[in-house]
Amino acid sequence: MTEFKISTIATPAKLMQLYNKIIEQHLVDTTLILPGHLTKYRFGLLSDILKLVFYLNSKSNIKFVKIDVEESELDKFYDQEYSYPIISLLWNISSFIDKNGIDIKEKLRVKQNEFFLRMNSLSKFKGNKYILVNTDHLPKNKGLIKLLEGPEGFNDDEDKIVKKVKKILKDYILTFNRKNLNEIDPIIEDIGAIIFELVKNTWEWGRTDTNNVDLSPSIRGAYIRFHIGKDEKIEKEFKDTPLEQFFTHPKLLQQSTNDNQQIYYLEILVFDSGIGFVEKFGKEDRVSDIDIIKKCLIKNQTSSKTNMKTKKGKGLDRILNILDDKGFLRITTDRYCLYRDLIKNKYEPVDKNNLDNLVLQNWNNNLLDGQNTIKSQGSFISILYPFKS
Repeated sequence: MTEFKISTIATPAKLMQLYNKIIEQHLVDTTLILPGHLTKYRFGLLSDILKLVFYLNSKSNIKFVKIDVEESELDKFYDQEYSYPIISLLWNISSFIDKNGIDIKEKLRVKQNEFFLRMNSLSKFKGNKYILVNTDHLPKNKGLIKLLEGPEGFNDDEDKIVKKVKKILKDYILTFNRKNLNEIDPIIEDIGAIIFELVKNTWEWGRTDTNNVDLSPSIRGAYIRFHIGKDEKIEKEFKDTPLEQFFTHPKLLQQSTNDNQQIYYLEILVFDSGIGFVEKFGKEDRVSDIDIIKKCLIKNQTSSKTNMKTKKGKGLDRILNILDDKGFLRITTDRYCLYRDLIKNKYEPVDKNNLDNLVLQNWNNNLLDGQNTIKSQGSFISILYPFKS
């Protein structure tokens, strides 16, 4: 049985090596080994981990999930943001064991329920971070966050969701430096609205296949984290990626580096384990893959009957406007990893009838045709907002 081990010192490069290992082999039964903790979180790491697990699950039968800790150390494991979504995704598929091979599913059941109750009651997690995860293949009262969804579908009360997101940001995440909260206060409602729109979109297209048949397993979620990074370490961590250029841009260094040579920034991630934008809508649109992705993010693309009553979303336009001249956006779906550096490519209003003028660049520097890349599983929208020093 082939093993795939995520290291405690996981980096994008190490995760890509595992990803390539999946691509190179014809897999049947596999074992996924999860670390008890990660030594360092950085922008995009959670999305890279989830992308790997989603892809492995689509290409093999993950027969065992080994959590590389003693049973007594499970509390620390559940302090990690990757724990709940991965265990939820694989709950009905895999057997769960500790580092000694002992079955721990019943122990995990307790931990999963505790984690879900914390999310559902919007209670604080350890650290300056928060995650909300919907699990579609579990009973609704054990899998869906009541703030976001109910028996009739997605909660269309945008004001209520925005208000709760603001509270999470103020009370749980931006507590390290009051100055950061003051800076973000004028746009905090917009940030809440963006999270509302993006999570709403996962309900629209992340749960079903091209024929609107429910996917199983299926998870969807939103994650927010406050980061502190030393500028020289950040440059090393993101070497040879578009983020190296972003974090070394003179304007960012001038605006955001404090006296301790640190940069504070906010990460927002919205994800789903679905089939991806292009596969979901490609047959209907008969346009390029990139234009499909742009269209999905510009407006609310409804693919089924819904209970939506609010105005059509502004999506990508609102995101780009907030990040203008300071932030970074990354979109991963299907065969594509796209980005927009809003310091280099400043915001211009999005015209949905002229998508060629909407700048999205390829993370891997190759052509935007996806011909030489492997289709991934799931969709990930990552936002990076650096604070002023």
